Amino acid sequence: MVSSNTSTDGPDSSVISFPDSLPAPEAERWWLEHKTQIFTSPVSGQEQRLALQGARWRAEIVFPNLKENEARALLVFVAQLQGAKGTFLYSPAHNRSARWASQTPVVASPPTTENSQQTAATKLYINLATTSTEHRIKAGDYFTIRSELGERALHIVTKSWQPPSQGAQFADIHISPPLRFQPIVDSEIELLKPKATMRLLNDSQARMLWRRGLIVDGLTLALSEVL
Repeated sequence: MVSSNTSTDGPDSSVISFPDSLPAPEAERWWLEHKTQIFTSPVSGQEQRLALQGARWRAEIVFPNLKENEARALLVFVAQLQGAKGTFLYSPAHNRSARWASQTPVVASPPTTENSQQTAATKLYINLATTSTEHRIKAGDYFTIRSELGERALHIVTKSWQPPSQGAQFADIHISPPLRFQPIVDSEIELLKPKATMRLLNDSQARMLWRRGLIVDGLTLALSEVL
């Protein structure tokens, strides 16, 4: 029987965690789907490109051939989601880095020279007083931050962070997608097992081919981030 592991720390208490009892996926495909509006001149053919808000993570998780009891557990989880309606927390398997097990950075306020409203910004500030120089954030790291309302957002670091000059109180890290909300100052940046709030891409997921107690094809679940 699959436990729902209902989360109560977010704005929607129906968000559940991906059950640990399910078999681990054999492979995962992740990508960040941006929203770009392109205007093309009918005369010159020149383009103007405008980046819009609303970039979201997409994923496909591929399971190996499953035994009957494993398949039933996965079916129960999918049934609990009620198709694309249900939401759950999921962490990219390729970036659950053990180097963040002992210490994580903390969100800092932006400097007074910049806008205090960080929404749509492509930089996040961290407090150097709580961050060891041995735990530098690298390009390609994923992390999760939260808002005052309990919203979660998964980001990727686009430029490796190097500690600034001695005596500095904060540092900035370059990220994508842009910040969707004002992060909580002094809250931890989740780097060890960063999670995104995901849903099934549509209502036609988890179609299983049964043969003598095994699912013979590699079952794939297509996921979309919930904004």
